[in-house]
Amino acid sequence: MKKHSLLAAFLLLATPLFVTAQSPAAPPPPGCTGTEPLVTDGEVLTKGVTKWYYGPAATFSNLTLRGGTLIICGDLTINNYNMDSGTVHINPAARLVIASGNGAGLVLYGNAAIYNYGTCEIQRNLSLNGGYASAATPNLIVNATSASVFKMSNQYLVINNPYSWFVNNGSAEFWGIIVDSWAGAGVVEMGSGSSTRMAVLINKIPNSYRVTSGTACLSVFQYSQFYGVLTSSPTLNACVAAGHTSDSGCIPWGCAPNNWGAAQVVPACTSCASIAVLPVNLTGLQAARTANDRNLLTWQCAGAQPGMVFRLLRSADGRYFSPVDSFTVSAITPSYSITDKFPLEGLNHYMIQYTQPQSGTVYNSKTVKISSVSSTPFSIYPNPFDKKLTIRFPVGTYPEKVMLTDMLGRNIRINWHWQPDACLAEVTVEEFIPADLYMIHIRTNKSNISRTILKQ
Repeated sequence: MKKHSLLAAFLLLATPLFVTAQSPAAPPPPGCTGTEPLVTDGEVLTKGVTKWYYGPAATFSNLTLRGGTLIICGDLTINNYNMDSGTVHINPAARLVIASGNGAGLVLYGNAAIYNYGTCEIQRNLSLNGGYASAATPNLIVNATSASVFKMSNQYLVINNPYSWFVNNGSAEFWGIIVDSWAGAGVVEMGSGSSTRMAVLINKIPNSYRVTSGTACLSVFQYSQFYGVLTSSPTLNACVAAGHTSDSGCIPWGCAPNNWGAAQVVPACTSCASIAVLPVNLTGLQAARTANDRNLLTWQCAGAQPGMVFRLLRSADGRYFSPVDSFTVSAITPSYSITDKFPLEGLNHYMIQYTQPQSGTVYNSKTVKISSVSSTPFSIYPNPFDKKLTIRFPVGTYPEKVMLTDMLGRNIRINWHWQPDACLAEVTVEEFIPADLYMIHIRTNKSNISRTILKQ
């Protein structure tokens, strides 16, 4: 069993500069005819050099990439593999094993990519380092398709900068993933139907895990530590084993146990296979605007049973959902409904999620959207703003709560004052914030409103 104390070098607190970016798309797998230049044992592939491996299964003693390109079309094991930069393509049905070699970890410093369309197994710890990584020269590990398999079953993956990504669209397994303080939001990306399994999860920043499409599964079976919320993606299912523990001894230093964020947590979960996609018996999901400016959601579910919990999830962009309301089925009926009493101003995307009472299995529906536009719009000015904002409300509408956050969802300290005679709320920012985009969130007696504003 791994000793958690050995992780201390990875867990030192720092003050990070958060950067949110999207990983570059994976290129299609290159062709392999068996006539291309064949790589040989001991070669060093420098920038501009491309070599292929094809033919019977083989084991190399040494191979080094220093900016070159390696294309795997067969089954190759490399005992001592070095790569500071360059590109590896593993074609469908091909296999690359990077063996333990001298036992040292493998460090990528930037302008490095592994695109796996087949099977990739790394038997060394892997660090996606800052070095000279940038938006133009990132570190990328891409498990490209649903058939792709990526294995680091007894090793750690460490991401410590905002220009390095692990992207999983298939099946991936680690001993642990450490997202360090200087990484960026969304550096672990998961596609529809993907599964990512690990014993140890350590997360040092907000929203480091992101589901890019559909529903993905994350399985953690031993230990976790959170210095930031894990995700804002409600389509991430967290399969948490019965023997799992989340670190609480670090609370005085700012951690928060079991800080899974918007993920749907399935406790005492044995594997991602126990979490299913929505069966076809949930049908007819519709959204309608009511006379009192609420949104009514209705649907049918032929397989519903007493004790089943339905949850309403909502999103402003159709990507990041958060829970709004829920109810437990007490009797079987032809249809079910739930009301969003305070919809967002503008477009609302909705999803219905339900949990089976016996197994705890979580299901998510497809989405439906509806526009919620007030007959008399309110206004926020000035925009851009400096230290003060004014919010003008329609007659009969008043604020119950006003919040200002950055684009990662962190609260900014403000003071606001309601002037009912003028239908105005005056907002004063009480801490220094740099010039950037921010979100103003307003809960009124009629709806919830979020708007993007610019700090000059």
